[in-house]
Amino acid sequence: MAHLWLQDTISWRAQRLDAAQYELAASPTPQAVEAPMGTACGETARLIRTDKSGMPAWALIASHNAGVRVNSRGVTAGLCVLSDRDEIRIGNGSQYFFSTETPATVVPFPGADRTVYCGRCREPIEAGAPAVRCPNPSCGIWYNESAELPCWTYSDKCSFCGYPTADAGFSWTPED
Repeated sequence: MAHLWLQDTISWRAQRLDAAQYELAASPTPQAVEAPMGTACGETARLIRTDKSGMPAWALIASHNAGVRVNSRGVTAGLCVLSDRDEIRIGNGSQYFFSTETPATVVPFPGADRTVYCGRCREPIEAGAPAVRCPNPSCGIWYNESAELPCWTYSDKCSFCGYPTADAGFSWTPED
């Protein structure tokens, strides 16, 4: 699940993006919203989630005069599709970092249109079975993860991309 890194008085903290839209303003905390664009007072930018081939993608929409910058560039066309580790600045105030990194979590496998095979044992993963998706945004391979098939934790890294399988939290923070 994507998140925004927010800076408080001494450190950065991650806020999960589990709603479909967020309003970003020159204030410290993004707010989940359900209203259409342009109806919120003082709005400067909005994050909107969409799904592309079953994978979430995030776009930032901003007025041309809102002073919104992504990676030091103005959002001149009013739209920017966000990538992992993008920096977002609003006016002279708020700074955020967008991230698609998600710590590995055992979840019921959601199923797919086609058979999905485990990245380690190559057995089919059944819908509802305990599984882990590699958190590396450029990988995303699914693994079985149960007492009988501990495929994700079998090795110290993902067999496809080398992402660490140990539960060490986030591998990147804005201080890096």
